[in-house]
Amino acid sequence: MILPKPLALPLQINHWKNPSVRKAYRPQRKPVTIAIGFAYDGGLLFCSDTKVTGDIHEFQSKLRHFRSTDGNCAITFASSAVDLTFPLSAISKCWEAVRGMDFAVRSIEEVHHAAEFSLAEFYSTHIYPHPDRVPDSPYLQLLIGIWLRGESNLYLSNETVLNPVDQYECIGAGAYLAKYIIGQYLAATPGVNSLQDVALIAEHAVQSAIEYDGRCGGCPEMLIVRDSGEIDISDPCIGYPSEKLIQGIFKETWRMLHDIAHMKNSFGKEVENRIDALSKEIRKLDLSKWQF
Repeated sequence: MILPKPLALPLQINHWKNPSVRKAYRPQRKPVTIAIGFAYDGGLLFCSDTKVTGDIHEFQSKLRHFRSTDGNCAITFASSAVDLTFPLSAISKCWEAVRGMDFAVRSIEEVHHAAEFSLAEFYSTHIYPHPDRVPDSPYLQLLIGIWLRGESNLYLSNETVLNPVDQYECIGAGAYLAKYIIGQYLAATPGVNSLQDVALIAEHAVQSAIEYDGRCGGCPEMLIVRDSGEIDISDPCIGYPSEKLIQGIFKETWRMLHDIAHMKNSFGKEVENRIDALSKEIRKLDLSKWQF
C-alpha cells in the first residue's frame, strides 16, 4: 500500500532572502574619538580630543557648558560621536528641558532626572525610529556634569539613562587605552584625586589615545568646573609636566631598563649607578619644567 503524500509543511520564510520580511539589522555601533570625565575633590574636569568626523580631518570642540541666568546651576557635556549633528541636538534638548527649573529650590537629583527624561525623548524621536538599524548608524555617548549651588555630580549616558559616576569615566574609541593609563597612575598613587592629578593624567591619556588610535585625533582640550562654580579652560597645573617631558621621562626610563637588562649582575654597584644616572638624564630634558 502506498501512503498518500504528506501534507506540505507551512512555508518556511527565509528572512535573509526576502527583504520585505527581513528583520532590521542591528549592528553594534562602533565608538569613535575619546572623552574623559573626572569628579575630583574640588569639582569636575572634562578632557577630550577634537576629532569629530571619521575619514575627513575636521576638528572642533566637543565640550559644551551652560549656566542658568540665576547662576545657581551649570551643566557641562562631553560627547563622543562621528560628527556633532546628533550630540549638539541632544545637548540642546537637555538644556532646554532643564533651564526653566527653579534652581534655588530644586535638588541635583531633580535636575538629573529632567536631563535624563529629555535624553529619553530625544532617542525616541531621533534615534530609535531612524533607519540607523543598518550599518553607519548614528553613534552618540555623553558625559554630563551637573553643578548646583556648590554641589556637583558626574554622569555617563547609556542611551536613555544617565548613570552616576563615582570618580572617572571614559567614552569613545580610545576609552580602553585611557582607562588603562588612568588605572596605572592611580595604582602608583592610590587615593589621589586632586585637580593637579586628574588634569595631568586626563591630558596624558587623551594625548596617548590621539597618538595610538586612528579613530581619535586633533589635540586635547580641557574644561574645569570648580565647586565654587568657577569655570576654567586653563589652569596653572595644566601642562605641568608637559606631554613632551612625560614622554622624555618614559624614554629615559626605558633606556635605563634596557641597560640594566644587559648587565651581568642585576644587583651590583653598576645597577645602582645606572639608576642614579637616570635623574640627571631626566633633568637634561627641560630644566624650565622643574620649578619647585
